[in-house]
Amino acid sequence: MDLKLTGGDLAIENDDLVLVDGVDAVAQHVSTSLKTFLGEWFLDTRIGFPWFERVLGQKPRLSELNQLFREAVLKVPGMLAITDMNVTYEGASRNLTVDFRGTCTDGVIEYNEEFIVPLGEGA
Repeated sequence: MDLKLTGGDLAIENDDLVLVDGVDAVAQHVSTSLKTFLGEWFLDTRIGFPWFERVLGQKPRLSELNQLFREAVLKVPGMLAITDMNVTYEGASRNLTVDFRGTCTDGVIEYNEEFIVPLGEGA
């Protein structure tokens, strides 16, 4: 059981913190994992997604992005398998979307997240 996050903030209802568990907790862990930059957390710099190293300022290939996101999602505690994953990247709008369906310890998880990829130098 975890504290529920809404828009990056703790969710509060009726002056109480909201808890999340099961599939929703695993989905929240996936989201947090993908939004954390590799090396960002000072207590363990091995945690995070390699945004600077592999995505931002790059012209990423979809096959490489699919593999990077697949590996990152499967590292999340509770994730067992990914049955279907689709990563799309729109160069003009810089929108990167990660959409997958998989199984976790508590059931089936469906996930969809959109990221805006900023331009790097020389892009």
